[in-house]
This record gives sequence, C-alpha cells and structure tokens, in this order.
Amino acid sequence: MSVKKLKIIKNNFDYHMSVKIKDVKAKVIREDDGSYSIACSALGVYSTGKNLQDAKKNYLKAIELHLSVLRDKATESITV
Repeated sequence: MSVKKLKIIKNNFDYHMSVKIKDVKAKVIREDDGSYSIACSALGVYSTGKNLQDAKKNYLKAIELHLSVLRDKATESITV
C-alpha cells in the first residue's frame, strides 16, 4: 500500500490530504443459474448480469456511480 500526498491550493490557503492507493480486485462469480456476479468488496461495489457481458457492463456503471459519489464528497469536504 502506498500513500501519496496531494497539495490543494484554494483561496490562498494550503490544504494537505493523504490518499491511500491500494490494489483493488474484483471477483467474477458464475452463479448456478448461469448468470454472473462481479464483486469488489474493497470498494463495496457489486453487480449482476444475465451473462458475463451484462455483468461487466453493469459493474462499470456501478464503479462510475461509486467514484462520482466519492468525488462529490471529496469536493464538498474541501469547500471553504
């Protein structure tokens, strides 16, 4: 696990924050009914689909939504 320091300058004030970056892996599961699930417990993102292609498509949408929420929360936390 590595930590990178970011320096954010806003309104002539300096803000420092640490960002932990780690390997994130997703697990692809073939269900008994032939459908697929994709799980990334590190991020708390999960999806399902009738086939692998649908599961991947749904997983990408879930990741995009999850990251947009994180981005919004991070932006709100630094607003001065």
